[in-house]
Amino acid sequence: MLSRSGKFLLMLLVPAAVYGGLKGVLYYNAKQTVDDVVNAASYQADIRYTDITTDLRGAVTVSGVTVQPLGYADAIDIDAVRIASDDPLFFIRSAGWRPGEDKPPEMLEFAINGVHVPLNSDFVTSSFGSAADEENAACAQGLQIEPGMLRRLGFNDLDMDFDGYYRLDSAQRTLSLGVNMELRDIESMHFTATLADVDVETLAQGGAPQVSLGDLKVALTVSPKFGLQALKECAIGTEMTVQEWSVVLADRAVEQFEGQGLSLGYGLRRALRDFYRDWGEFKLVAAPAKPVGLFSLIFLPPERLAEALSVQLSLNDQPIGDASFTWQGPDTQALSALFGAEQADAATKAASQPRRILIRRDFEPVPVGDIGRYVDHKVTIKPRGQPLREGVLKRINDGEAEVEQSLHGGKFTVYVPLRDIESVQALVQREITPQR
Repeated sequence: MLSRSGKFLLMLLVPAAVYGGLKGVLYYNAKQTVDDVVNAASYQADIRYTDITTDLRGAVTVSGVTVQPLGYADAIDIDAVRIASDDPLFFIRSAGWRPGEDKPPEMLEFAINGVHVPLNSDFVTSSFGSAADEENAACAQGLQIEPGMLRRLGFNDLDMDFDGYYRLDSAQRTLSLGVNMELRDIESMHFTATLADVDVETLAQGGAPQVSLGDLKVALTVSPKFGLQALKECAIGTEMTVQEWSVVLADRAVEQFEGQGLSLGYGLRRALRDFYRDWGEFKLVAAPAKPVGLFSLIFLPPERLAEALSVQLSLNDQPIGDASFTWQGPDTQALSALFGAEQADAATKAASQPRRILIRRDFEPVPVGDIGRYVDHKVTIKPRGQPLREGVLKRINDGEAEVEQSLHGGKFTVYVPLRDIESVQALVQREITPQR
């Protein structure tokens, strides 16, 4: 028979043994799964790690990771990769997942901390070109965070952190998700969203259910110190000031939006210029009174998108009052056809043979008082005592004409007070009756 002290010792040892056994099983399974992933990726990179730790609450952490792409001498270092879930190993081995085989866990949290990419590494220079090739690339098409620019600003490594999560509530049929990314001392991005009316069974089968948007938050923050350094770097060797370069970069951002079919109104254009001048946080929040079907947004007129989603925009915590924009969305008629919408008879849509039209375009003098009629036209404006301004008239606001000019392959905006304008010419299009 055991003594009282022996029974007490046994009461301590049994839970400890069970705990140790569970930890051992989880560690063994985690290590085996991680090693399988490393072996599967061996044809692309040599991946090594120094330690694996586990948590019975459902977390696996792999520390001291190095990733050396095959054919290169340098490597990417990662301090730690952590996955927490009801079944964390599901996500480690998820590359081989088949829809319908296993139901994904209802919760996931991940974090990739301390990703260190050496900017002078051979795989970086081979992917982005040499420093000479990148000399002007970072500013030519808008501010680009490229290795050459970062090296010139004193960065030896690009240090990054990532984390994210999703949580599925089967009872409420909601899915909450979020992603955070930080480029240390440069910029960060935060995204969160809540989806409603989520069909859990469809998700488990690998399908894409038609869900509704409950809320959405996106925040982009650029370090003011980094932004100012980048503007100074762009201005070096040019005749423009830092302030002028901030306007150039803002206008190029507007062009890129327009290339995607998004035309910003006056308020958003102004906000972009303020952002590229002062930097900081640009935030978008969509919080409709009730969930909005994502598919239905495709067929909503662009001017009603902001209202339907109750969109609020702010720059450095200051609301952007005029958030108007227009968007050239996809062909909703074609999309309707794809989803079985009733189509009109094809014969009624047949276009008649267009007649041949000749067009002549030429600059013609216009009264200064009528300049507002020629917004979005090419114009030439002669201010008193200043060079001729030639470009696209974007708007008339606060007694100034805003003209977008071409400059070194990009765009530059100038503001001409109306009271200083001597003369105006506008590029006018005339139809010419063809000679028979």
